[in-house]
This record gives sequence, structure tokens and C-alpha cells, in this order.
Amino acid sequence: METHTYHIRGKVQNVMFRQTLIRAALNRGLRGGATNEKPDKHLVSLTLSGQKNKIDEIINFLKSGQSLNSWHAQAQSVNELPNVIPIEQHQVTTDNVDQFHWNPSVQFYLN
Repeated sequence: METHTYHIRGKVQNVMFRQTLIRAALNRGLRGGATNEKPDKHLVSLTLSGQKNKIDEIINFLKSGQSLNSWHAQAQSVNELPNVIPIEQHQVTTDNVDQFHWNPSVQFYLN
């Protein structure tokens, strides 16, 4: 099992980006967390933990520049950080994602 933390820039806040990422992590059997890095509305931090090939699936999708969901969430750059941010320090995690009141109208393209 591996754990990696990334900074993701792009259209990543107010577009269901964190929920989309965390649900994709759950679907792959990964643990993870994501945080909006305010005041920079174009930056999210993401930590993923689990099988490297499953982490790579998500990171490669992000790097492809494709929209992650119907709200047009999209990464423009993905950079791995040298230090891991613990999952429990993130705003949205694989443990608490269902405790938020998300807008139900979003469709996920990154499943």
C-alpha cells in the first residue's frame, strides 16, 4: 500500500471536484481526502492511499484534462508533494463524504 499527496490546479472548487474524487477513490478501494485550498480557488490538495495502480488510474485521468463530472470540474496540472498530508486532516474524506449535503444533480465521469 502506498500513500501520495498532490496539488491539483484547474476548475476545482464549487464544481463538486472533491466529491467526484473521493467517490472515485471509494470505487477503487482506496482511502483518500481532498481539501479546497482557500483563498486560491483554483487549488485542491488530494491524498490517496492504497494500491499504486488504482491511485495511478485517478491521477492519469486528472492529467488527461478531461472533465470529471457534468459540472465541468477539470484539472489543468497535477503535482505530487514531497510530504504526505494525513487523510484525516482533509475536509472531505472517504470516511465522511456521505455526511455532506451534496447537490444531487451532478453526473460523475470519473467513476
